[in-house]
Amino acid sequence: MTVKFIQYWDVLSEREDEFSKFVKKSYIPGINETGYLRIVGSWHVAAGEGPYSIMEGVADSVKNVHNLLQLEDFKKLSHLLHFLITNYKSKLLVPTGPVEGIVPADKNYRFNHHYDVNYDKYDDYMAFIINEHIPTMEELGVKMIGGWYVAIGPGPNMVVEGACPSIKTIMDAIGSERYRRLVANLLSMVNGFGSKILVDTGLLS
Repeated sequence: MTVKFIQYWDVLSEREDEFSKFVKKSYIPGINETGYLRIVGSWHVAAGEGPYSIMEGVADSVKNVHNLLQLEDFKKLSHLLHFLITNYKSKLLVPTGPVEGIVPADKNYRFNHHYDVNYDKYDDYMAFIINEHIPTMEELGVKMIGGWYVAIGPGPNMVVEGACPSIKTIMDAIGSERYRRLVANLLSMVNGFGSKILVDTGLLS
C-alpha cells in the first residue's frame, strides 16, 4: 500500500539561498538514500492557505515512514532543516476512496481539494466522487491522481489530488459553470472545504 509523508513549511526569507542548497544537496538525497521514503515532489502553494512550501514523499508502507522517523540520519537532517524554515507541520496520508494514488511522470501542476466529510453523508459522498466528481474534473482537463485520508497530522482529514499540464487548465476549470455546480454539490456533503494550486519548485531537477 503506497502512503504519503507530506511536509509543510515556510522558508525564512533571509535563508532562501542556503535552504535551496541544503535541500538539493543534503535533505532530498539523504532521505532517498534511506530506502524508506522517496521524495517525488517539491511544491510552492501558488493559491490557497499556507504554509507555502510542500515536500511530497511516498513510501511502500506506514512502517517504512515510521522507520524513517526513527533514523538518526533523518533526525539530523530534520534538525538542520529547522534552522532554515518556520511553520513546520507534517501529515501521513493513506489511500481512501476510488482514486488510486499515482505520481505523474511528466511535469505537472496540482489542483487539490481538502475537507472533512459529514459523518451522515459518507455513502452519498462516495457515490458523488465516483459518478460526478471524477468524470467532471477529468472532462475539465484535471486528472484525478489520488484520494487520501490524513491518518496522522492536522486536518481537514480528506485530500483529493488532481494534476494537469498547465495553470491555464486549472483556471479555465475554476471559471466554468460545471466546476461551480460541482463544488456546490460537494459542499452539501463536507465541511472545512479548501483548495490549493501547487507549482513545482524545481528543487528535484
